[in-house]
Amino acid sequence: MTNKETRKKYGLSGQPIPATRCLAFEMDHDFKMPAFAVLAINDAAGTFTSANVYGGNLGKGYDGDTMTHPLPAADSESWKKWRKKGYEEVPVATFDVLVAIKPKGDKPKAEVKTAAKV
Repeated sequence: MTNKETRKKYGLSGQPIPATRCLAFEMDHDFKMPAFAVLAINDAAGTFTSANVYGGNLGKGYDGDTMTHPLPAADSESWKKWRKKGYEEVPVATFDVLVAIKPKGDKPKAEVKTAAKV
């Protein structure tokens, strides 16, 4: 992949996002392509990375260092807010801008329960 193609695919970071799990929801804006808000959860590092995926590519300005945050506790308000927004757990392989990694050891992971479908 050329530098230009890498930049188009992965934004400023030029790298796929490592994730053990993924939460996503389809954005309902007037995009001319499929657009998703994604939370790439890295249980091994205890972090999550937020990103938008447009037509299979990360946003042009995506920079992983500024969008990676500590993973909140399982009972935190963040998880509740994400569930209310409609984030659902999907396989990491759903997005080819993510790279699946395995969690190290027996590190507990925060459980995500999606809202019931109506």
